[in-house]
Order: sequence, then structure tokens, then C-alpha cells
Amino acid sequence: MQVSGTDPMLGKPTPPAGLIPRLHFYGRRHGYIYAALSFIGRQASPFWCAVAPSFARVKILSWLAQPGPRILNLGGGSNTFDRWLTADIDPRADVFVDIMKPLPFPGNSIDVVYLEEVIEHIPAEDGQKLLAECHRILKAGGALRLTTPCLDSYCSQFDASTAFEGRFNEIFYHHGHRHIYSKAGIAELLEKAGFTSVKQSSFRDPKSPYGYFDTHPFRFAVSDPATTQFWDALKSG
Repeated sequence: MQVSGTDPMLGKPTPPAGLIPRLHFYGRRHGYIYAALSFIGRQASPFWCAVAPSFARVKILSWLAQPGPRILNLGGGSNTFDRWLTADIDPRADVFVDIMKPLPFPGNSIDVVYLEEVIEHIPAEDGQKLLAECHRILKAGGALRLTTPCLDSYCSQFDASTAFEGRFNEIFYHHGHRHIYSKAGIAELLEKAGFTSVKQSSFRDPKSPYGYFDTHPFRFAVSDPATTQFWDALKSG
């Protein structure tokens, strides 16, 4: 279910087709030098990992100097939107950030951290470190919105059939996944990281203050809200 144009909830534009229109699209957002280098980086990841960090500090400081609220879409790839900063190693993101390392943001500086389908792409021990870093950079009272595949949902479908065998292995080994969490596992990680008011949510939950950020099923046909878990949590004030 790939959508184009604008997202019905966020109203954010998507990049146009064609090299030159896309260069102008990203150039207006990031500056033309950064946009040109990122185009090269999409074809040469080592090149991008070498040149992009030199831009990161300046871009982050500039963003932090702007009026809030400061909403960080961490590991969001190409999911960029004027209301937030998308940080990822993906050249299509707003700024280069490696979530496997300490996050390059000051403590108590971010209002909202958004982690949509991210934590499953890193080993479990690094997932715990990532959530601890998210807690560190959030302001007191700041919010975390997290979504990730749900192990409970897949296990509930298990019937040892050949048809399900492929589906079960796909969630573990395709898409670059490293660890799939149960609901209890995510709740425990959030609490260990220091989060409070940990609540299970749902796709675009109207009761969630940031549920309308959820876009993964709109952007990827393989994404299914029925097999995804959604969470909201706070950093204690």
C-alpha cells in the first residue's frame, strides 16, 4: 500500500519522480551540496558514512536552535517531515546518526522521540542501549512513541504448517531484522530504560498524543498493523 502525494494525516509531501525534480526537492530541504552528496551516497554507502558525519553536528545544532517542540524521528530513513528531524544512516534522512552509537544530542533536549519499526533492526543488547539513550536525551516529561513487530501475534498464528513456516521465518530473517520482541519484552525494556507511564497502544490510536505519526503501513505493503505492537511512554518529570 504505497502512497504518494501527501499523507492524509500528516500532510507531508513525498519526493517527486525524476532525478532533477528529486534533486531540487532535497536541495531545498537540505542544501544542494548535501543533496548531491546524498545522491552519491545512495549508491556508495561507505562514501556516505565517511562524509555525512561532518555535516551532522552543524545540522543538529541548527535544529536545536529552532523553536520547539523538538520531535526526533530516529532511524526513520526517508520518512522526513517538516515538523520533525529524521536521523538515520540512510542518505535520504535529514541528518546522519548511527543508532548503534551514543546519540549526538544533549541530555534533556528533545520533546518527543519516535521509533517506528527501528529497534528490531539491531541486536537486543543494543536495543536496550538505544532506549537508555532515548531516555537520556528526552526532556523531563518528554514522550516516546515506539512500534515494532510483535512476536506474540506471530506465535498466535503458529500451526506448524508449511504455509506458516515461510511467514514465521520472514519476520525473523528478512528486512534486516535482528531481534523480534514480545509485548512483555518491550514493556520490560522500556521500564529498565527508566520510562514511566508505559502504555500499549494501536495503529494511529486516537487516544495516543503521537499515534497519528504512524505511517509504516502506508509506506510498505508488507507492514501489517495486526502483527505490530505500538507503545507510548514518558520520561518522568
